Amino acid sequence: MRIVVCTLLVAALLSDARAQPAAEPVKLLLALASTRERRDPPYPKIYFYEHDGIGSGKLLGAVDTISGGVNKSRADMHPSLSRDGRFCAFCSQFGVADGGRVEVWDRKEGKLVSLPDIQENPKIHQMGASLSGDGKLIAYSAWARPGSTTRWGVFLYDVAAKNNVEPPRLNRQKHDQRMPAMSADGRWLAFAANVPGGRGATDVYLYDLAEKKIVAVPGMNSNSLDMQPALSGDGRLVACSSDRSGGEGGRDIYLYDRVDSNLLPLPGLNSADHEQSPSLSGDGRFLAFVSERLDGAGERDVYLYDRRTTKLLKTPGLNSKEDDFDPCVVMLSVQVRK
Repeated sequence: MRIVVCTLLVAALLSDARAQPAAEPVKLLLALASTRERRDPPYPKIYFYEHDGIGSGKLLGAVDTISGGVNKSRADMHPSLSRDGRFCAFCSQFGVADGGRVEVWDRKEGKLVSLPDIQENPKIHQMGASLSGDGKLIAYSAWARPGSTTRWGVFLYDVAAKNNVEPPRLNRQKHDQRMPAMSADGRWLAFAANVPGGRGATDVYLYDLAEKKIVAVPGMNSNSLDMQPALSGDGRLVACSSDRSGGEGGRDIYLYDRVDSNLLPLPGLNSADHEQSPSLSGDGRFLAFVSERLDGAGERDVYLYDRRTTKLLKTPGLNSKEDDFDPCVVMLSVQVRK
């Protein structure tokens, strides 16, 4: 009887496996910051990594902003990719005296894009650049920009018109609004703010750039710290990091569906250690994030999670023994098997 039962069980498992279609490879592009080449002092550079969405990947090079020994104290962080992977916005700081600035790297031309006006005052601290899918709009946060808030505010830069735009009804004078994330379609803008009357000390807000207003996200925030938002291509899914109770430990990654107004499960993604800095592919299938789990290659490592298979994917060559952080992921194409 046991032999018959085991035979039937194996047959059922094999039948179920055959019923599941084989994973089709895709072409993912990740950008990340890493100190792997510049350890003393540990100034990060922006690197690019290609992955097939299954388990194979390779490094594609880095943003070359320090060639010939120029800008040795330059630290490049928080990359954000256009939908086609050609343009990469990021933030850069030159030593401790520099305020920080927004840059855009053209991967096709291998050079920085001219961004007049956005860098009119190098003492203004500008961080958290986020690029629209077409590469024409940059969201970023700035500290005490003249004529606006005296604290952190969220601003937009029109790459084609080469001018700054301040979204209406944002940037309250006495409170911080920062960590912006823009959807690929350019309509939605998420950010973190410590506005009194919110659910917790810091909450994630969603701003409709078409309607020029903040929209409600019931059930997304907690009474703890909710920050570092990321959006899917159409802005339906909002990922964030949070240290709320009930998680796996420390900070965890959460995913919110703003249409259904509920949190979505992420089985196998979080650990007992800190998870942070999420990034969603345009279709919301892949989620890149940073973890400080002890079995990683370094103190901070970048991980890639497939929501379809609910698994962490192997990423050979992605991480180093140094700090790897601030990931951004975009899906360039689906590779059809022959």
